Amino acid sequence: MFEKKQFNKITIVTIALAACLLVLSIIFSIRAFRSTSYIVYVEDKIYDEYIKTAPLAQKDLGLIFVKESERNQVKEKAFGPIIKTAGRIQMQEEIALLPQAYGENQKFFVLEEESLLPSVKADFTSAKSGAANSPELSISISNSEGLPLGNRAIPVDGAYAGDESYKLLVKKGILCTVFEEGLSKDIFEYCEKLFIASENSPEKKTPSELVTIASVGDIMVARGVEEILIEKKNGLEAVFEDTLPILKGADFTIGNLEGVVTESWKNATKTYTFKFKKAVLPKLLEAGFDYLMQTNNHCYDYGESGFKDTLAAFAEYKIPSSGIGKNKEEAKKFYHTTIKGLPISVISCGAFPVERSGFNGEKTATATETRAGILWKSDELLEQIKAEKKAGYFVIVNVHGGEEYHFSPSKKQREFYEALCDNGADIVFGSHPHVLQPTEWHGKSLIVFSMGNFIFNGMENMPGGTDSEVVKVGVLGGRIAYVEQYPAKIKNNGVRLKK
Repeated sequence: MFEKKQFNKITIVTIALAACLLVLSIIFSIRAFRSTSYIVYVEDKIYDEYIKTAPLAQKDLGLIFVKESERNQVKEKAFGPIIKTAGRIQMQEEIALLPQAYGENQKFFVLEEESLLPSVKADFTSAKSGAANSPELSISISNSEGLPLGNRAIPVDGAYAGDESYKLLVKKGILCTVFEEGLSKDIFEYCEKLFIASENSPEKKTPSELVTIASVGDIMVARGVEEILIEKKNGLEAVFEDTLPILKGADFTIGNLEGVVTESWKNATKTYTFKFKKAVLPKLLEAGFDYLMQTNNHCYDYGESGFKDTLAAFAEYKIPSSGIGKNKEEAKKFYHTTIKGLPISVISCGAFPVERSGFNGEKTATATETRAGILWKSDELLEQIKAEKKAGYFVIVNVHGGEEYHFSPSKKQREFYEALCDNGADIVFGSHPHVLQPTEWHGKSLIVFSMGNFIFNGMENMPGGTDSEVVKVGVLGGRIAYVEQYPAKIKNNGVRLKK
């Protein structure tokens, strides 16, 4: 009886073990043939912005995209698919100063680029504020939009924002990392379709290209200068010397041509009258000038006839200008151009006082419905500038005004130039005093009250008459970022930078 009970017990245990083994075998068999789910973990912001609305379905890729914040909710079930982490998609930021090294299993997709600008308080009274002289002052770091008022950006190791070698370019984008080698192709292709499409979208934020604008003072090429420019093989170098690289290097260079282009001998009754041969105009273009101003007190040195000759010569050589015309309506037109995506609007006007000779520019040279002439300062001009700014232009105003041989702007001069800025002018370039006057910020706008003479023979006996400068402005994102002054000196028949 005992042996029978013992046998039954052994039989039951054996059957139970066999059953367990069978169940385990079934379980292992089922688990051995389970499918695999490949999970790609995605930073929440990227998931909500890109993956959630992506046109490619997850099932088409055999991938499951999961938010990083939901990572803990992903748990493998006994009879469910095997879960493997196939990759990760995350936000990434890199700076050119510290380049990142990526492995073969990683790809970085740039969505946004931004230049950071080191800047200092602009000291326009120093001897030089050019690229070679970056003062050791308190430095702020910002983008162009956040540039502190009163600051000017400085180059980094000689490079400017927008240069290929600029070290403070920040790239923001998405880093895709693949952990399953066999899925690299699928994941990278998916990322390329998703994020490169975003790269090329109109909403993509890319750094603005730097647009450089240069301006100089009065250019009077009589008294032997035009002969050098026209007749000598190295005339440009002889006259402009080491200022040439700055003039040619800027994207847009402005000069004030003091005199008319005519063959007439019927000069006006004035203290000084200047005229030039039209063959000098292509030489000025070759020197780097992109715009020549004519709204000065010498535009009518040979009367309306000489002024019309100048208009014809400008048209013949396609010299850009504005504030001049055959009538009032033509003189009111702004010159428009676009440089590296920056829409620029330029206008010039007269605001100079009556000369000792009695010449009154406002009464004599201002354009009317029936007379060719120049644009004169007015409230209407302020309204036009306001409209240009509202239309999205970077607005430059050239003014021939102020008192001759005064080293400080007059009250009327200051009030008018500031009003120009208040109504939308980004830069006001001043001429007429024949000597240097201050350069100042007015909010985000820049006023250069007077750049003195640039090419002007016979000024040696006039105090300050041979002191000059080239002002170079760098514009980023529609705002002035860089301001550099290059002091120069008139000598004999030319001009050269001060060493």
